Amino acid sequence: MKGVIVALALILAAAPAMAQPDPDLKLSGKHYQFNIIGHPKGISGDDSSGRAVMIPLKTSTGPDQLVCDGPEVVVLDDEVPTTDKVPAGARIYFEPGATFEIIDRDATDGSATIQVPVEGDQITFDIYLRVLGKPHTCMDISAFAYDLNQDLYFWAGSVTLNRKTGKATWVKVNYLFDVFWCDVDPDTNLCIAGTTDEYSVFNDVFESYFWSIQNNGTRLVQVRLYPKPTVQ
Repeated sequence: MKGVIVALALILAAAPAMAQPDPDLKLSGKHYQFNIIGHPKGISGDDSSGRAVMIPLKTSTGPDQLVCDGPEVVVLDDEVPTTDKVPAGARIYFEPGATFEIIDRDATDGSATIQVPVEGDQITFDIYLRVLGKPHTCMDISAFAYDLNQDLYFWAGSVTLNRKTGKATWVKVNYLFDVFWCDVDPDTNLCIAGTTDEYSVFNDVFESYFWSIQNNGTRLVQVRLYPKPTVQ
């Protein structure tokens, strides 16, 4: 892995917030659901399916620990191609398929794998998250698509969930499944002119796609996938 940071006219931390949770949002209808569970001891070796994915209750300590002092939800989206070192933490890999299935639910050993419904390279669902459980805990989910040919990770966006007191609200995160990409000049670490495009994270240009998760005490994040209406 090159492990380089490519500055492409966008500083990751300065990306604008694109949405906020809607306290009046009511979700209903047929859907797939799974939970991201912060597990204090791990379940290493369990590659069974189910409706939960286990991650460490704490992914880092000390100065690298995620700080739980922000708004309930902080949503960041990419606006230009942005590559970055992938932060340490648990990974949930997403693979395209005909339907939803948890293939490996144990990310306490590093990574889990989920199959999600995709047609061509486009997701066929709307995806929502909300954080539950004990207040004053938090989780950061950063999405990356890996370009094997360039050995670069393209950042698709992130969502930080800070558990507050009171009723939790849902946030839509479809934006995590598309990403700005370009051919990068290895000498300048900048995009080659005319190569920038926005792709689905399941486009053939990418070898894999995953969420890199930092957790500080969060025990439960609910994830729901609602099938998009069929266009007649």
